Amino acid sequence: MGLLLGLVLAASIDGSAALGHASALAALGPHPWGSPRNAAAAQYVAAALREAGLTEVELQGFERHRIRGTNVIATLRAPSEEVVVVCAHHDTAPEAPGAYDDGGGVGILVELARVMAQEPTRTRTMVFASFDGEEAWSTGQGRTAGSRAWIEKLGPEARRIVAVLDIEMSGWKGGTPVLHPIAYPDPRRAGRTVAAPGWLVAAVLTGSRDGGVPLGVGDPWLSWIYQPTVRTFRARLYGDDLSFLQAGLPAVMVSDSSFSAFYPHYHRPADTADKLDAAALQRMGDGLLGAVRDLDRRPRGPSEDPRWFSAFGQVIGSSVLLALAAVGVLPGLRTGLAGGGPVLLARGLQAVLFGVVFWRHPIPALWIFLLPNLLLPLGRTRWATALAVTPAAALIALGTAGWLRGLVTGVWFAPWEIAVTIVAFALAFVRGAKLKKKKRRR
Repeated sequence: MGLLLGLVLAASIDGSAALGHASALAALGPHPWGSPRNAAAAQYVAAALREAGLTEVELQGFERHRIRGTNVIATLRAPSEEVVVVCAHHDTAPEAPGAYDDGGGVGILVELARVMAQEPTRTRTMVFASFDGEEAWSTGQGRTAGSRAWIEKLGPEARRIVAVLDIEMSGWKGGTPVLHPIAYPDPRRAGRTVAAPGWLVAAVLTGSRDGGVPLGVGDPWLSWIYQPTVRTFRARLYGDDLSFLQAGLPAVMVSDSSFSAFYPHYHRPADTADKLDAAALQRMGDGLLGAVRDLDRRPRGPSEDPRWFSAFGQVIGSSVLLALAAVGVLPGLRTGLAGGGPVLLARGLQAVLFGVVFWRHPIPALWIFLLPNLLLPLGRTRWATALAVTPAAALIALGTAGWLRGLVTGVWFAPWEIAVTIVAFALAFVRGAKLKKKKRRR
C-alpha cells in the first residue's frame, strides 16, 4: 500500500515543492537579466532540474546587446525527434523578487519535468527550458532575449518543435488558470499578427480537462469578449511564446492572472513568496500536466492557424467561422434584392466591406458584425438595435478599460481598416422600407 501511494504521489504535481522553488528564487531578491543574482538563479534552476531526475541539463550562455545571460535547457529524450517545449523564465523585473513572475512558473516547470521523467514511455522528446532575459524590456533592448537566442542557436532544428507551452505568472490564490492567445506583431508580414494556433489551444483545453483542472481562454468571466479584444487591441502582456510565434513556431502562454483578476503585485517589490499559494500552484500544475501529456501524443498541427474561436470549452475552426460570416450577410443581401436600386447598392457594399474586415481580422469582424448583419435587416426595433450594437460597444468598453489600466497600448487595425469597419457598420443599418418611404416623400 505504501509503495502504491508513493507511486501515485510521484506521478502527480506537488504544489508545496513548486512553492519551495519559487520561494528559493524570490529569496535572491530582484535578479534581472545580466545581474550576478540572476546567474545564481540559473544555477539554482539547473540543480533543481537535475534533482528532479533529468540527467541532460545544460547551462547555455548567450549575449545580446552586450548583456550576458544564461538559459537552462533540460531534455528528456524519446524515440521521436519531434519536440514539445515547456518553458518559464527565471529573470525578474528590476525591482521585483519575482515570486509570482516567474518563480511560480519555474516551480511548476520543475515539477512537470519531475513527473514526466518518471513516465514509463513518451512519444516525443521534451525540453524543459527556463529562459533568461524575458524581462529584457527593462534594459531597453527588446523583449524575450533568452528564448530568441535559443531559437537562433537551434537553427534549422527549430522546425522539430511541435508545440511550446509557456508558463507565466502562476500561484496566486485569487487567480484562475487560463491560457492567453494574445496577438503579437508578425515580423515577416507588415501589418499582420501572429497568435496561438487553434489546434494547440484545443490540445491544451482538452488536456487540462483530462488533468482535472480545465483551463479557460483569457478570462474566467469574459472569455468570449476577451478573444476579439486581444485581436483588436495591442495587449501589453506577453511571454516567451512571443519569440516562438514570431519565428513561425506554435506556442501558447498560460497564467492564472486574467483581465478580471490580475495579480496586484505584478513587477513590484511586494511580489514575494508569501503571496503565493501551494494549492494554486498545484492546481495550475495538474492542468498543465494533462496538457503536456496530450501534446506528447496529439498529431502535429499547422504552425499557423489563426481563424478560430473558443466557446464552451471547444475550439471552432475556420470553416465554421467562414460559414457564420456567409450566413450573416444573407439577410442584408435579401433586403437589398427586395429593395433594389440604392438599397441593393448599400447592402452589396456593406457585404463587400464586411468581407474585407473579416479577411483581415476574422474574430473581431464576426464579433462586431454578426448580430447587426442578422438582426437589423429583419426590422430595426429598439430591442434589435440595442442588441445589435452591444457587442461592438462592449469591445470598445473593454479595450478602453484595458488602456486605462495600462494593459493596452494601441489597436491592431490600420486607419483604413478602422474607416472600412465604421462604414460597414453604418451600412448595416440600411433598410429598404425606410429608403422607399423617403423616395415617396420626394
